Parts: sequence; structure tokens; C-alpha cells
Amino acid sequence: MARTNGTDQTEKARNAARIIRTIWKNPLISRYEIAERLHLERSTITHQVNRLLELGLITEISEGQAGPAGGRKPIHLAINKDYGYIIGIEMQVEAYSVVAVNLAGEILRFKTAEKLITQESFIKDVLDIAMNFAEEMGGTERLIGVGVGMGGIIDSDRGIIHYSIPLHLTSPLDFAAAIAERTRIPFLVGNDANCCAWGELAFHKADGLKNFLFTLVQFRSGDVAIQEYGGVGVGFGIVIDSKVYTGTNFTAGEFRSAYWTEGNKAQFSIPAEEIKHITKKPQLLERLIRELARNVALFVNTFNLNKVFIGCDIEACRLDVPAIFAEEIRHNWMYPSDPACEATYSTLGEKAVSYGAAGMLLYRIFTSTHLPVDYEGEEDPLVLSLHL
Repeated sequence: MARTNGTDQTEKARNAARIIRTIWKNPLISRYEIAERLHLERSTITHQVNRLLELGLITEISEGQAGPAGGRKPIHLAINKDYGYIIGIEMQVEAYSVVAVNLAGEILRFKTAEKLITQESFIKDVLDIAMNFAEEMGGTERLIGVGVGMGGIIDSDRGIIHYSIPLHLTSPLDFAAAIAERTRIPFLVGNDANCCAWGELAFHKADGLKNFLFTLVQFRSGDVAIQEYGGVGVGFGIVIDSKVYTGTNFTAGEFRSAYWTEGNKAQFSIPAEEIKHITKKPQLLERLIRELARNVALFVNTFNLNKVFIGCDIEACRLDVPAIFAEEIRHNWMYPSDPACEATYSTLGEKAVSYGAAGMLLYRIFTSTHLPVDYEGEEDPLVLSLHL
């Protein structure tokens, strides 16, 4: 039976997606190497690569070394970082921040604004923030997708928010389905600390990150945040073997100090009433950071992690937080040699979660072969996002 034209076009689009994904994972790869990896005919690779070059989705970078037998030098291929942009949004209790980045993770635009977020208006608010920001970027034609980061227990694979303090959400919200009813633009939602970990994976592939921890520390001055937990929020993004680990019930990375005491609204041994003044009391701040570092040290040394990122509002404090973390990691280490773990700032400050949410969207689109919601059978997110 002859193939229908629609089926043939779908296969071509999926082959194009496979080629793009291979180039993204392996920058400066050649046509020959792509054909070998994907087991596709050289003619198929040539046709698809030429088409992707015409679209401006990929670019030729440089010539490589000729093989042992001589012949033509291979031409290296890479993703065109300016082909499109991604929006990342952080949703908080009383505010949001939103960022646009290109495919290399370079920040194109950023803003933050106050806004009271409620469960009832959440979906509309997310869409309005994304679409208004896209207009500021010149429209949605080059928009690859939108990542949303927020506090809570979130199944990012299925796009379901199970529980969230910012939304006062105690029953599941099918974010993916609600968004899909309103737009075909890909949207993904994830826990804020996990988003930060995805951001490091997506935009720092060349660093070879494999096993690390992202420690997200936020200082919130809003009335709701101070009343509910003292205004200091901490969460972990855990990466094992280059994959964000979310746990059996998506609660991996949720933090409560080993020194916490019963009845305290804060996550630490320090009472919430004291913690709300922490940014004005250097000694209290150092006590909190050291307590956090001791909790991190146990985890880092138990799982033999080689890097700890420290990010968000804590980056602006005057203490040398990475040095305190390194000291406590060494103190917890039982061997004479130094632990092979580096503690460092993420350098993104207030942009950490929104930037990470953009990274989550990019990473998932370029590494996964499905979205939480499929659109008309287009299972590969690259086919949808890049209009292949």
C-alpha cells in the first residue's frame, strides 16, 4: 500500500527532529556522524540538513580534521541560538518574574512585577503574563515555548500540580490540560528548585555536569510569605547521572532542617518570628546559612555529589556562602583527602527560577519525545515547537 502524503510528511518532520536533537546534544557534529548515530541514509541527512540550514534552525560552524584516508574535511553543525526564544516565568505568592532567553541561554529581556496569585486566576494569569511578554519580544512567531516554575509538589512529566503553598492548592490541578485548551504553544510547569537544576543542565552542557545539587534560597518580604513561613524558603534541585531526580511522589528536594523543632512554621531550628528579621541581622543570617550547610553536607557526602550551586536571593548577602558550605562539607567528610565537591553561586540572583524554568522547557523539548499533552498526534515536541 502506498503511503499517504500526510504520513510521509510526518516521518520527514520526525527525522528532522531527530537530527536537530542530535546536533543539540552534540555541538559541532558532522553530517557523517549524524548519519552514523541515527542509522539514516546519507541522502536523507543531506536533504534534511540543507532544509534546516535554509530555515535558519542550524548553522555551519567550522571545518573539522580530515580522516586518516584524507578527503574532504567534515563541516561542523550547531543549533542557531537566535532561531527563536523561550519564556521562563516564576510564580510567587504576591509577585512574578519573567525572562526571555535565546537557545544558548543568553538573557534577552527580564522583568518582575507585583501580582497576587490565586488558585482561581492562576491559569489565566500565566497565559496573560506569557502572551504580554511575548508581545514585548515582537510576537509569538519565534516563541519556542514557556516554562513555569513555582513552589509545590509538581509532576512535571504529566503537567499536574499536586500541592502548592503559593496557590493554597490542596487538590491536583491539571495544568497541562488547562493550558492545552487555550493554546498550542508548549507550556511546561515544574517545581522552582528543580527548574534551577534544569537550567544548569540545559545551558551548561559543555561543563559536563552529572551529579549536583542546586540549593535555592529565597527571602520574601510579602505579608503572606512572612505570615506563613517567616519569609525564608529553601528547596533543592537534585541531579543524578545528568537527570533531575523528582522522587516517587515528586517530593524530592523538599526541605526541612534536621534541627527543626515541632510547631515552628519555618524550615529551620530558628523560630519563624526571628527568621522574618534575618536580612537585618547578620549573626542570625550566618547561623541559618551554617545550619543549611550542615544539612547539605550530609547529603553531598552521602551521595558523592561533585558540585553544589547556591542560588537566588542568597547571592546578594554579604557573607561568603560558598565558603561556609565548603567548610561544612569538609567537616562532615570522614576521609583524609578533601571531598571532591565545589560549592559556588549560580550567579543568576533573582532570575534563578524564571531562567531555570526556561531551561526546563528547552531541556525537555530537546531531550524528550513527548509533551504532557499531545496535539493532534504530534508526539515529538520539536515538531510542534519548531514547526517542522
